[in-house]
Amino acid sequence: MRYSAKVQQEINKWARENLDPMFKPHWGAIKVSKANTYEHNLMVCKVALALLDEGIPFCTEARLKCGTRPDIIAPTHIRQYIEVLWSETPEDFYAKKAHKMPADLLKGVIFVDATKEFEPKMLW
Repeated sequence: MRYSAKVQQEINKWARENLDPMFKPHWGAIKVSKANTYEHNLMVCKVALALLDEGIPFCTEARLKCGTRPDIIAPTHIRQYIEVLWSETPEDFYAKKAHKMPADLLKGVIFVDATKEFEPKMLW
């Protein structure tokens, strides 16, 4: 997907500041992990397709400089970090991953529960 020059500049700036340069993300593409459950991966796909429908740039399974790998990153979205939860809770996320992450990313985490029906409005 091609983005306007302004949006591409935002993506590039965000990527320079936050992404591990050794792992190049695939913007607008859905990557899933065999380590996750089918339900988790399906919800990642649903969320990514909702972002795609809205023209919001995203990448999945991108590695951050801090070493964590968020389910979905959307640099130009209202909140940039989307975590799909299947067997964990937001409390588990904060206990296991939050201490590694930059504070500016943590203030805008969107949690999507893979055990519930997905509604795109969850993202806004």
